Amino acid sequence: MKPAFLLSVNFFASCSLALVCPFSLLKRAGLLNPEDEAAYDRVAANPSSAEDIFLERHYKKSDSANSGGLIGPRSSDGLLDLPLGGGLLNGVLQSLTGPLQDLDIPTPQIIDLKAIPGDDPDHQFQAPGPTDVRGNCPTLNTLANHGYLSRDGITSFAEAANGISIAYGFDYPLSVFLSALGLMAGGDLISGKYSIGGADSRVPNTIGPAGGIDKHGVFEIDGSITRQDTYFGNNANFILQRWEEYVKIADRNGGLFGAQTQAEDRALRYDNSRATNPEFFAGVKWFAVSHAERVFVYEGLTNGTTPNKPDYANIAPFFLNETFPENWYRRGEAFTLASTLAEALDLFLLQPRELGANEGLNNFVPLELDLSSKTVPQLGCFLVENIFDVVPDQVQPTIADNYELFEGFVKGILAPLVTNDGFFNCPTINFVKPGENAARSENGSQSAHGSPINGAYPGIGIIKPDSEPS
Repeated sequence: MKPAFLLSVNFFASCSLALVCPFSLLKRAGLLNPEDEAAYDRVAANPSSAEDIFLERHYKKSDSANSGGLIGPRSSDGLLDLPLGGGLLNGVLQSLTGPLQDLDIPTPQIIDLKAIPGDDPDHQFQAPGPTDVRGNCPTLNTLANHGYLSRDGITSFAEAANGISIAYGFDYPLSVFLSALGLMAGGDLISGKYSIGGADSRVPNTIGPAGGIDKHGVFEIDGSITRQDTYFGNNANFILQRWEEYVKIADRNGGLFGAQTQAEDRALRYDNSRATNPEFFAGVKWFAVSHAERVFVYEGLTNGTTPNKPDYANIAPFFLNETFPENWYRRGEAFTLASTLAEALDLFLLQPRELGANEGLNNFVPLELDLSSKTVPQLGCFLVENIFDVVPDQVQPTIADNYELFEGFVKGILAPLVTNDGFFNCPTINFVKPGENAARSENGSQSAHGSPINGAYPGIGIIKPDSEPS
């Protein structure tokens, strides 16, 4: 649901053109407050300024930061615990301080039904060039191919969050959350830059190696929809066989890539990885990423004009050519972080699997976590508190050696989205610093170049099997 002041500003725009307008009557009666009267006059003169007014109000800095209005994690004594600044004020994150002071902060976007890319000349498809980076996430690759992210594939915390929100209709907390994880997964925390694929010299290594988001352990997980596990080698290349298996499962479910298809395919991928990958790991981040990425398929990639129809025509272009389908519209209503977690949990429960890790084949060690017993707010708090997921082979040297910076970033950027006055209302956020002898993964990552099928969508016979599903 849109905030009240957005409805008012939008109503100003339409009402100012009408013959009888309640706001004009209220103004004549002297019943508008000065701020709303000025907004009405501005929109009456130029209806297109409604969006500017919304952003100004939403991003407005307020003196309430010093009177308890700033939202963020709190310590045991109830005081705000934001060592490097940040926090939410009027629904917008505040700037960080100290070593992270130059990090750009994402801005809220208006979300409504809109053609993407439509006829916008800045966002038409361009195939990546020889030096452009692409990774294993088709949705980010699509954004780069259309210029919603830098076309070279080197993006930033703010740019990626804004691009995700603009193109896919994800709300501010969800877009910020996703981009923040991308930055921590393999970016440079000081500059905010990261590669949407593997390591790249265009991303600084200010506090340690920036391996790109395809670096194993956060966004790049075992049991991917269309990529192989890192253990087996190249985790970037699209595997056509997996796509075809994915399509067959959708065919069994009415041709739709909805929740049932996602649950069945995720179970298939889990079972395969557990049986063949001696280093298979399904921890807290695996739960979040493996289920959220599938929720985004049917909530983010479906045409906004037919929101309950995640069919082949809508989904295939993203996976195969990494482009938006023709006449595609983003969602008409923003998709939220709370909805993501709720649907991820529902998806998990359709075909649940044990969380844990292989210590060699046929030697699976369960983590003994019962996520099914958690409510959505509890799950949100749990995921943020376990964002470092300190388990052997998951601790990255950059995090371990610069823990205070990462803790400050998480407390200032991620935690405020799920603390205090928000839906999740997490009372405190605590982290465990990695021990000096914690295992460290040095697994590198690779970048893909070009769309997986190189423009062949909608290929005949090869891309979408004509045979009956087995």
